[in-house]
Amino acid sequence: MSILRKLASQAELRDVPRNWFAAGYEPGNRAAGVAVNQDNATSIGAVYASVKLYADTIAALPMGAYIRDRGVRRPVTRPRWMDHPIPNNPNYTPFEFRHRITSSLLLDGNAFILILRDDNDEIVETRPLDPRKVEIKRGEFGEPLYRINGTDGQHVTVTAEQMVHIPLFAYGENDRGLSPVEHHRVTMGLATATQLYGAKFYEQGASPSGIIKVPGELNAEQASQLRESFGRKHEGIDKMHKVAVLTGGADFQMMSMKIADMELVETLHWGVESIARIYGVPLHLLQYPGGNSSYASVEAVGIEWLRLGLGPLVARIESGLQRLIVGDTTFVKFNLDSLLRPTTRERYDSYAIALNNGWLSLNEIRALEDRSPITDPEGSDFRKPLNIGYIGEVVETPTEG
Repeated sequence: MSILRKLASQAELRDVPRNWFAAGYEPGNRAAGVAVNQDNATSIGAVYASVKLYADTIAALPMGAYIRDRGVRRPVTRPRWMDHPIPNNPNYTPFEFRHRITSSLLLDGNAFILILRDDNDEIVETRPLDPRKVEIKRGEFGEPLYRINGTDGQHVTVTAEQMVHIPLFAYGENDRGLSPVEHHRVTMGLATATQLYGAKFYEQGASPSGIIKVPGELNAEQASQLRESFGRKHEGIDKMHKVAVLTGGADFQMMSMKIADMELVETLHWGVESIARIYGVPLHLLQYPGGNSSYASVEAVGIEWLRLGLGPLVARIESGLQRLIVGDTTFVKFNLDSLLRPTTRERYDSYAIALNNGWLSLNEIRALEDRSPITDPEGSDFRKPLNIGYIGEVVETPTEG
């Protein structure tokens, strides 16, 4: 907490209401008999897969700093925090930085990034914080202030100049975003309870496949011998469907699964579908059996997820990180092109169209493929098809020599 103490603010604080939940719900309530929170929500397979899908995808995207000059986007020198978010920790990579921001958004509904500057007011460290340790207050004039609670019981308050706050979904005058886990804890609680019930069903289930009824009483040894004898003749793949012969008035009766137990699988599937709906993830990306089975539909749904699921989340993170870039015309941008280029041939075909129609040069295409430019001046020239020109343009007809 020594670094945080240097950032302490002396402003008067007022609590900001945390209207996270629908009417009638309070934090910590149990749903379906199971307490669901951010610590155990990822034990639900669909939640873990959804959060990991978003976090891994965004963390792996190339990110750069750009400036818009007369409508043209040009790259600028990358700030230090992009490649070294926490300089004192070389294991804290840019991938880890973006991964933690995304996972915080999807579990808590908020991401908080502490900004540390040097004597020249340049950013030297960007540290994502545990959202549960940050409280949003209001200062004397209504400005947001952020109280950071330490593990040792101490706390420090910083201003908005020292904190980047990215909410996932906020409404009205609420500064803090809704927590998907706590706001949808009924759905997630039911999914957790179903998982636990299924585990106990197979662990402690006492439903035999069948029973043998015999007239009269058998002692323990006789019952064991009858069970073992019947099993030796009819258990296993090579003995299945053999005709059983019972004597002495014995009768074999098949046991069927209860309807309630058969619906367990349907309830498990409902949980996956509901969580996928909450996070906006296509079912086939969660390895859900039977969802979007055809290749064409999978491809179309995947592109739709990039536009309507991943795209808005990327834009929200870009908007929050914008404060870490100096200049009115500079901005942070993730490159989504790598997700839209499924095959090498399709990528090369698009390059050929761009090259032959004159809106990309050879060197620009080589730059997109991380290749060195052609030193010949023609590498930066733009082509134009001979049969295409401007209206009224005079085209010289070559003459034979």
